[in-house]
Amino acid sequence: MPRVFIPTHQIHGSVITIDDARQIHHLRDVLRLKMGDGIICCDSQGTEHRGLIRFESKDRLEVELQGSSLVAKQSVSIWLAAALIKANRFDWLVQKATELGVSRISPLVTRYTVIRLRQEQARSKCARWQRIAQEAAKQCGRKTLPIVDVPEPMGRLLEQTKQSPLVLIPTLVKEAIPLSEVLKSSGAAREVVVFIGPEGDFSEEELRLARSFGARPVSLGSLTLRSETAAVAAVAILQYSLGGL
Repeated sequence: MPRVFIPTHQIHGSVITIDDARQIHHLRDVLRLKMGDGIICCDSQGTEHRGLIRFESKDRLEVELQGSSLVAKQSVSIWLAAALIKANRFDWLVQKATELGVSRISPLVTRYTVIRLRQEQARSKCARWQRIAQEAAKQCGRKTLPIVDVPEPMGRLLEQTKQSPLVLIPTLVKEAIPLSEVLKSSGAAREVVVFIGPEGDFSEEELRLARSFGARPVSLGSLTLRSETAAVAAVAILQYSLGGL
């Protein structure tokens, strides 16, 4: 059954109103849904609403609710803080991270980050990444959306990890421990934060700062990976090793 994501304010009693032009186009013109067809609407509170299309116009669809159920929480929560890279590559990263089930995506500003966004640009980019995440979630059948943040400096994000049981920072420095070894002793972890640097890696100062917050420098292997490749590889390894997928 087709799935869409909606804000909770579009639910009015037993009726859900869909007025987003992109979603209406996808449902009506791409999927060819019509009156009486079934649909699942997922809200931001983790609930699935099953219903039937009962009214359609050029700029609105109305869905009559047939039933609702809470979506089970993911067994593993992965927060991906990834350094900003070129637009098309970061778009791809957001898409694949969503498909791999990350809970939160935080664009990261580091010393060697080439891409710098003004406040207005950052808000616009964030809205774009949220749309990409939404489309990726629909495509892979995911029932929840990841949180997608506006870009933040590394120090501010590290401050938010103080209560996280496992914080990892893949890096090329020689003293980094193989990720497989770290996971052997952290197999029970259910909440993980992973920081991914830009092409030039993290600076020595950033690594020291990360260690002071309890982050563990890890290695993803002997090859030098592109930033987006490292992000996808790290998330996939974590999901497999911790039983998240």
